Amino acid sequence: MKYLYITTALLAILILPGITQYASAQVIPDNPEAAYDTIRTIAYEGRLEEAEALARDLLRENPGYGDAAVLLARIIAWQERYEDAIEMLDSLLAVQPEHEDAIVARETISEWFKPGSDNERMLPDSSSVKSGDVTRANDIPVDTIARGVDIFLGYNFDTFKQPYSRFWQIFRLGARYETPVGPILGTVNFGNLHAATDPRIVETGIQVQGEFWPEISNRTYAWLAYAYSPFKYFPKHRAAAEYWLNLNKGWAVSAGASYFYFDRNIIIPALSAEKYAGKYWFSARTYVHLKEAGTSASVFLSARRYSNDTDYIQLTAGAGTAPDEPWDLAVDLDRQKAAAFKLIVNKELSESFTVKVGAGYSREQYLDEQQRNRFEGFLNIYFSPQK
Repeated sequence: MKYLYITTALLAILILPGITQYASAQVIPDNPEAAYDTIRTIAYEGRLEEAEALARDLLRENPGYGDAAVLLARIIAWQERYEDAIEMLDSLLAVQPEHEDAIVARETISEWFKPGSDNERMLPDSSSVKSGDVTRANDIPVDTIARGVDIFLGYNFDTFKQPYSRFWQIFRLGARYETPVGPILGTVNFGNLHAATDPRIVETGIQVQGEFWPEISNRTYAWLAYAYSPFKYFPKHRAAAEYWLNLNKGWAVSAGASYFYFDRNIIIPALSAEKYAGKYWFSARTYVHLKEAGTSASVFLSARRYSNDTDYIQLTAGAGTAPDEPWDLAVDLDRQKAAAFKLIVNKELSESFTVKVGAGYSREQYLDEQQRNRFEGFLNIYFSPQK
């Protein structure tokens, strides 16, 4: 019960600002540029209907103000009216075809319109951490063929002290390329394990991984992945597939499964539901572990708040027994119960660089009702050299 109270309180920190109503009216400056800044601030505060009305007034008084049209289109898209936003940008580009912000905004909103897209929508959080991040097209900013290859650098660690001290870290290097049928990603992962067992373990190994996100239709896309490693602390084979469907009004659902082979075959199906509401994104995701002794499950809830198109803060909380996207599954199979919490921050430093950092804590019951604390963290850097 205490985990429920903690989870509810932490999620409320992100959710409550989104439902707070503003009683006072906003005074808009006469200067168009100053008015633009004020409207953008109102929109970032979550007052989207008010911001939309003011942006329409600004554009009506300044019909050639392209930046105002782009801002209005983004405000409309934040309210999940993606087709209206794209139509507005198309009208602007018809008369101002070189308007760079409009081109970028149209690409971004078109991605939002895809199921499962949230403009974290950046590539690979594949197996990065143990609390609800699934590998999807969501960790490298969306690019085009003309802009070349995006580079991904990552570092992850996972550690606990009971029943022995273990520190597991992974260094990652990847490249993403946009094809006409969907983005592809290749990643090399270097795993390093330090375990205070008898005898002591200090080992390093490699894993190679490929991922593909085919776009099936305007409302559906899939994710396919395969990884191989000769290193015994990675699965020898790892395969995964998932399918996303956009249900309109900001809702999307997905279903898929992951396959792992260590010394046995392991299958973990997953189901998720997502909701986009203005500056907020919410997700519920469940994993089911199919095993000979029966099945076990885990559920993870996430809430994310955007400060602009790319920057956000996210809180994830989960509970259950099934591992969620593990690197070293054999260890995680020992846990009988677990409650996990994770905080993630995504920040665009420049047009070329985006940084994503996260930290997590879990309280596990792992053997004969024994308890341990487990800590994890990651740092991802995304670089688009052509921007």
